[in-house]
Amino acid sequence: MIILSSKISGGNLENSPLSNIFDRYIEGSTIFKNRECLRHDYVPDFLPHREDQIARLGLILAPTLKGSRCSNIFIYGKPGTGKTAVARYVLKHLSKKSVEIDNPLKICYINCRTDGSDYRILTHLCESIGVNVPFTGLSTSEVFKRFKNGLKTLGAILIIVLDEVDILVKNYGDELLYKLTRINEESEYGKLVIIGISNDLQFKDYLDPRVLSCLSEEELVF
Repeated sequence: MIILSSKISGGNLENSPLSNIFDRYIEGSTIFKNRECLRHDYVPDFLPHREDQIARLGLILAPTLKGSRCSNIFIYGKPGTGKTAVARYVLKHLSKKSVEIDNPLKICYINCRTDGSDYRILTHLCESIGVNVPFTGLSTSEVFKRFKNGLKTLGAILIIVLDEVDILVKNYGDELLYKLTRINEESEYGKLVIIGISNDLQFKDYLDPRVLSCLSEEELVF
């Protein structure tokens, strides 16, 4: 681990070429009002023309504010139609409201294109509920077991978003999805809600009927 200090060893910042760079940036004008808006994970305060989808997703998720598990949700549609933005927007406000009423939820967002293996997904899920697992070295079944035990200890609702979930299924099959959808049947403690997002309109054709029936308890089409 490298720890950076505000002090520069072996020289004075005033004599560094960085001084001019930083000063020009601070004193100069910029075309950006808010550079955060350019980040892929930025959630705007307002999403025009998506009011219906926002309202429906909010209604589906609302029971979690009273500690009840809501239906799993499958969101699909063409790329660039606002699926991920709407999910992030609703979950951002849901999280704020849960804190206000002192009934905090756990939310874990995973992009299956970049973190698409079963092991990496389970690692992220474990980390989201405070269960530490090594990046490698354990069997997938062992990591899954630790996740289930951690969820039981948590005793609260965990909402997971699997963005581009079709990539996971195409590359690794739907076994992990099947196991995740069955967790609530195996434990009365700790409740899991799954939101799957896909750009592939034919994605449902790839799923085992048992997985499909559990994952798409509610559907939202963009």
